[in-house]
Amino acid sequence: MFSRWVLTRYQHIFQISRWMRVHFSRMGHLCLLLLLASGAFGIDTKANSSSQLFVFLLCLFLFAFLNSLFNRFKAAIHRQLPPYATVGEPLHYTVTIKNQRTKNYSHCAYLERFNTPYPTTNALLTFYQRDNKPWHKKMLSFRLWRRFFIHQQGSYITEHPLPFLKAKQSTHIKVSCIPLRRGRLSFSDAIIAKPDVLGLFRRLYVAKNKQHCLVLPKRYPVAPLALSGQRKFQSGGISLANSVGDSSEFMSLREYRQGDALNQIHWKSFARHGQLIVKEYQDEFFVRRALILDTYQGELDHDIFEAAISVAASLAISEQPNDALLDLMFVEHRTHHFTAGRGLDQSAHLQEILASVQASDVHSFTQLEQSVRTHQQRCNHLSCVMLHWDTQRQDFFKSLTASNLPFTVFLVDDGSRTPSDLKWTPEHFYLINSHQLATDLAAL
Repeated sequence: MFSRWVLTRYQHIFQISRWMRVHFSRMGHLCLLLLLASGAFGIDTKANSSSQLFVFLLCLFLFAFLNSLFNRFKAAIHRQLPPYATVGEPLHYTVTIKNQRTKNYSHCAYLERFNTPYPTTNALLTFYQRDNKPWHKKMLSFRLWRRFFIHQQGSYITEHPLPFLKAKQSTHIKVSCIPLRRGRLSFSDAIIAKPDVLGLFRRLYVAKNKQHCLVLPKRYPVAPLALSGQRKFQSGGISLANSVGDSSEFMSLREYRQGDALNQIHWKSFARHGQLIVKEYQDEFFVRRALILDTYQGELDHDIFEAAISVAASLAISEQPNDALLDLMFVEHRTHHFTAGRGLDQSAHLQEILASVQASDVHSFTQLEQSVRTHQQRCNHLSCVMLHWDTQRQDFFKSLTASNLPFTVFLVDDGSRTPSDLKWTPEHFYLINSHQLATDLAAL
């Protein structure tokens, strides 16, 4: 109960501090501190003259506030956001501001606001207790509350001073930020802060301009892997991979032979020539690989789960043959299966999917195992990104070894274990340290 009360007070403190940070200029903050100090020391008007300074500053702020009521401004604001960004890499975009009034303005500032609801109490309590942090870092501090809110927000953009805004003319500014998490980065309001005549209090012009940018997981160069496995016959060809039926690749027409199926007769040719003509199809043989992602986080740190997502994203964009298909399989609330390659879908779509993957429950690997067994006859090779190496997972890979299906395992770890610490590992096994992904993936 006390924890919930404290977290609610943190939200109120954050709202007040953000309002003051946005509405007061730097000079306004300095004068506000002098106002509070002179008010505290000027209570006894006979002992000192601080009360005179308090009255003077109070009149200044009253004048600044009244002036801001008539300090009107109107503009058209347009962001030019890129469709994608990457975690940890700068996101640069251009903002166009057109002054729609007949007056010139100076000393204005541009601010961004994200469309992010305040975190719930349960989410905050989970955040404070998660990960293997020391006890003193799990206390209900305001610093961690603000850190969690900014992480949920996705990024933090400082205010940008604007150049001289000429009447009826447009101005272009460059804005940048660093995304902190995967998923959608939702921009809400574009704000221009215009100071009053004294430069103490600022009036805000808010333009409703909702846009979003998808933040993809961080990706690293992967050393070329000699993936084993031969081409396999795919019944139905590409159409089967696209799940639209069982029709092979059409090749040519030929004369009817006894035993040909009636549904393969080309009736237009029969009507034209009076002879039975059948359609001939070509069997499809091509490489089909699967990327398996273990999404059960359990007691692991959240950073390890994010590292596994980055490993899967790096493998998805690594060099693949032009005629290969790539199946992405993972479990969230249910089993998901997406296919890319050979014109079915672009690899960028797989990156979008990985940008939204969330952790699953303890039974997720059982569902994933069933999905893999259903599709293993079509696959030439499995690339498996694992978070755990327990008995269930070891038995699964032992069964794959017995079925002669080639596979490679990438176990993401915090660096506390070595391959020799594990009881059993398959032939193609890589232990990836979550703290040095770039080095480990480049040295595969």
